Parts: sequence; C-alpha cells; structure tokens
Amino acid sequence: MDSDMLTKAAARRPVSARVVRKFSDFRSQEEGGVTIFVVLLFVLMILFGGIAVDVMRFEWRRVTLQETMDRAMLAAANLVIPPNQTPQSVAESWFDVAGLGDELTVDYSSPVITGQATSSSREVVGTARVRSYNHFMHMMDYPWFEGPVSSGAQQGVSKIEVILVLDITGSMGESSGSTTKIAALRTAATNFVNILKFSRDTSGNYTIPKDPNNLISIGMVPYSSNVNIPTNLRDQFSYTRLSAWNGVPNQGVPNINCFEFPVSSWTQTAMPTATAFPMAAVADTNYSRIAPTITTNTAGGTVNLAFRSPTQGGTGSARSIPDMNSSDVICNHGDNPSTGANETTGNMVLLPTTLPSTVTNQIALLQPRGRTSIAVGMRWGTLLMDETARPIYTALRNGVPGMAGRPVANSDPETRKIIVLMTDGDHVASSHIRDTYKTGPSPIWRGAGDGNFAIRYTSGGAALTNGTRPGLTTTSTCSGWVLGTTREYFIPHLKASSVRQRVGTQAEGAGTGSNITGACDPRAWSATPSWTGSGTVTQLDWSEVWRYVRVDWMVEQLYMRSGVSGTGNYDTVYNTFVAPYLVDDAYMDNLLDQNCTAAKTAGFEVFGIILGDAVVEAPVRNCASPGTGYYYKVTNGDALNAAFEQIAVLVSPLKLTQ
Repeated sequence: MDSDMLTKAAARRPVSARVVRKFSDFRSQEEGGVTIFVVLLFVLMILFGGIAVDVMRFEWRRVTLQETMDRAMLAAANLVIPPNQTPQSVAESWFDVAGLGDELTVDYSSPVITGQATSSSREVVGTARVRSYNHFMHMMDYPWFEGPVSSGAQQGVSKIEVILVLDITGSMGESSGSTTKIAALRTAATNFVNILKFSRDTSGNYTIPKDPNNLISIGMVPYSSNVNIPTNLRDQFSYTRLSAWNGVPNQGVPNINCFEFPVSSWTQTAMPTATAFPMAAVADTNYSRIAPTITTNTAGGTVNLAFRSPTQGGTGSARSIPDMNSSDVICNHGDNPSTGANETTGNMVLLPTTLPSTVTNQIALLQPRGRTSIAVGMRWGTLLMDETARPIYTALRNGVPGMAGRPVANSDPETRKIIVLMTDGDHVASSHIRDTYKTGPSPIWRGAGDGNFAIRYTSGGAALTNGTRPGLTTTSTCSGWVLGTTREYFIPHLKASSVRQRVGTQAEGAGTGSNITGACDPRAWSATPSWTGSGTVTQLDWSEVWRYVRVDWMVEQLYMRSGVSGTGNYDTVYNTFVAPYLVDDAYMDNLLDQNCTAAKTAGFEVFGIILGDAVVEAPVRNCASPGTGYYYKVTNGDALNAAFEQIAVLVSPLKLTQ
C-alpha cells in the first residue's frame, strides 16, 4: 500500500456530481413548495386587481365627462338661449355646475366649443380630455390613463305643420291673476308663434327670422259652442240651410258661418268636401226661466205678458233683440259691442300660413264668447291637418310662400304634424235650431217702416199655425166679438195687456165692459198683413226671423199671446224649434276621444293644455299623445305662457349629433 494514501485527504467528488446530488436532494424535498406558488399568485392578483381599479377609475371619469359634455352641447345648441348668453358661456356653465376637477388624481381639460349657426338652426361641437392618475400601474411605468371626449348637438327647423285649437268661450273672460284668461292666451299663443319663427335679438325680442325657407306653417281654430269659419273657407265645402239676408236667399249672415258635422265623422280626420253639411242657424236660443202666467177665461184670455216690441223693448235682458255675443248663440262672430272697432272677423278659423304676422294679428282679435265644445274645435283641427285638405290650401293659400303641397301626406317622415289643444273648462252642451226651422218661408211678417211683426195663422197651416183661433164662433169669442174666418194675422204690438169686454153692439176694440188682463184683443187680428206705420210688409225666411228676434221673444209674443190652441205651453212651443246640440257633456267627451284617437292613428302629435283648477282632466289628458311633454295642467297666465313656450321648444328638433 502506498503510504501516501494514508496521509492524503480523501479525493473530492467532481463538481458535476455534487450538482446532480443537490438537484436530486431538492427534488426529493417537499417542504415550502406551495408557499412559493401562493406568493406568485398573490403578486399576480395584486397586479391585475390594480389594473382593473385604475381602468375603472379612468372609465368612470371619462363617462362623467362625456355625460356632462352631452348635456352642455344640448343646452348650447338650444335656439332659445337667453340673449345675454352665448353657446360657449352656456356650455362652460354646465361644466362649472358639474364640479369637475375637484379631485387631486384627475385632470379635466377645459372644453373647446366650436360650431355654426344659421337663421334657422344652431350646431355646436365640444371637445375635452380627461387624465386619470393611476394608483397601481405607475409601478409598471404607466402613471396615468388619458383619453379624448367629444360631443355635438343641433337644433334646427324641420318641416312642421301646426294647428292651434284654442278655447275662446265666455269663461276665458274671467280674471287670472293680474290679467284675464283670454289676455294670457293671446300672449302665450303669440309667444309660441314667435319662438317657432324667430330668434331673440340682443334686447331679448323675437325679431331675427329663423325660418327663411318657410318650413313652418301655423293655423288656428278658435272654438266655443261651434267654430266660425270665413266665407271663402265655407265655400270650399258643400252645405245646406244657408241663411237669407235682407230678403236675398242663400246669402249667409255676414262673417258668421258654422257647420254641423255628422257625429259619424268624429272617428276620422278627413272630411269630404262633397258631403253637404247643414249650416248652424245664427239664433239666440235663450230659454226663459220665468214661467209665464196663463189666464183661462171666456174672454179668450192668453198668456199675461207686457207688450214688448223688438224696436222698443230693449236688448237681450228684455228677451227681444238677439244678443249675437251671448252664450245662447251657438255660432257668433265675437264682436265686442262696447268698442267702436269692427271685430266681426276675430273669432274665425285661420287657415295655416307661413307668415307669422298673419297668425299673431288674428290671435290679437280673439274675444271670449259662448260655451265649451272642445270636440267641435278638435274636429276642425284634424280636418285642416289631414292630407285631404290640400285642395282647400291650394285654392285659398295659393301664392303664400312655402304653402304649395300642404298639408303634406299624413305619412310623410320629413314633416311633423302638430295640434295644440287648449281649454279652460269642461264640455257644456248647447242648444240649436232644428233643421226644419233654419231656413225656408216662415209664417212671420215684418213691417219695414216700424220693424214690428205679425204672424199668420191659417187653417191647415204648418206646425203650430193651424190651431183654433179665438173669436171664430158665437160661443168662443174674442172678448165678446166674433172674428171672421179670414182674420188670419196676429199682430202682437197691437194687442194690449188688458182688454175691455164688448157690451151690446159695440165696435171691435171699443168695449166698455170689464177690463180683463191678458184677454183676447180683436185689434190684434187683421185680414191683411199691414198696420199703421208698417210700411212694406215682407214675409221672412226663418233665418231672418232669428236675425231680428230671440227664440224666447217669438215663443212668448207671437205664439203664446195669440190664443191659438196648442200654443199655451212655453216648453211645447220652445221645443218645437230648439233641440240640444250633440246631446250632452258625456256624449261630447266621447266624440272628442274618438277624434283624438283618429288623429294619433294618423300620425299627428297632440299637445294638450288645461287652464284652471276645477277642470276635469281626463278628456284632454287622454287626447294628448303619450310620452313626456305632451300634457300640461296650469293654473295661471304665467304658467300658460310657460307651457306654450315649452311646447314650442319641443317642436323645434334638439338632438345629439355625435
């Protein structure tokens, strides 16, 4: 044995062997392996969670800026911004109110507002940037996220057709705050027209035209018990029962024309012009609430009434001369007799026009008259809005700028058809003259010299003129006198309130007997239609009877005083000539609902406005189109004006463009 082997240190293993041995030992060692994996997962979770937080914070801030930008652009693009502000100032005020930039870890750049404006539109575009500083990703050398935000909005004039259906009933004359309802309506409707057709100048006045291409047409339907239309519009239709005037048949009452549409027409918007519609009689249908006293005696006694002559007995309160401004007239012109101006063309339909002054001038003439028939007003509104009215526009609006081809087709996607329906009350039924007594020869005659009247009762006569007259037999006399069978006229102004009875052979009217109130007066019966001071005596058309006297006066003075059998009861005589129009309030509510449904089905937008606290809302609310901004309930003139302004703004399209 080599002695060196005993004294030398043991030979070392090769390095490679030791490495292999270490890996072998590590592979077989199981302690601490999961810990390393968990640490790796934790680091990854923190990393990705931090990324999510930073991205979420940035996106939330970007959306906040985008929403603020959108609202600012809509406000800046509004055509009716106050004259002391600009689109730039309006947009910046939205950013100020939003409170952006009050955090330390975010920067919002100031918005840059650009745009363009014409006389009929305004377009605004805004841009800005948002920088959100990261909490976690800065460790990965991403200190922030930054991104741009932009938005744009535009408001402009589309092709629009508007009909204002406005309540002008008697209640509109009532006070409303410091003004009257009708005055508030004139202001509100005028502002509505101005907002649609003009922009404000630096003084705040609507003077800058914004519809140079005449894209907006506006018409008006004032309504009360019925709707009064101008003669040229009347003549676009077929009609019957047109009044006589000054002895000339079928002339019509000047500036008063009302149709009575068939109730079946309320289920549609169109109205055929070839269908013959009856005209409404221009008549004061006042119903007397004073029960007349009837005397029955052998002297041929009749109703006990004082003598009233239409020319001598006063005006409306005396129930003689018709009051054409009364609510008892179903169709009137609205002239105000307390002024010297001729206002007979005031309460008339205005066919749509693109000329704003034509509309506002007509609005200024509105006067409160009559009862409430919302359904009739709406029926005319839908008629004039419907595409079938185009021949009427062609005939009557030829040459007015922008009116060619109007009203456009109901389905035209480029045109908004809008009805604004306003009322201050509920439906109130009216009375009208029955068709039989609207026109045609009447039994009533008038003296041209004194304006007094006689009525001819004949055997076999029409209606109530063929009853038995007093004084025809020896057992039934006229205050003791037997009248001949040819005595066919009753002249009320010759009949005294009381008559002395015949004694012996005294001449007619010269009796010295008992003075009996309401007795038959033989002097009131004349064989020919003439009397002292009468001048030329003319038989009247029924329409002319209503021109000269109230229905109430005719009932009491020409019928009940006559003593003719069958004329002694007021209601019997009155109801012979007069009937309810459109039955009652509930019936009219139903007609309105039918017509509003037809309008919305045809594509019309209906805005409804109620003025007053005590008005039943359902009829107008249900008539309005569904959705926000179509129905308004207001209680005073300022709120009424605000409602019309809001509708005008809604009518002008305002939308985001990017």
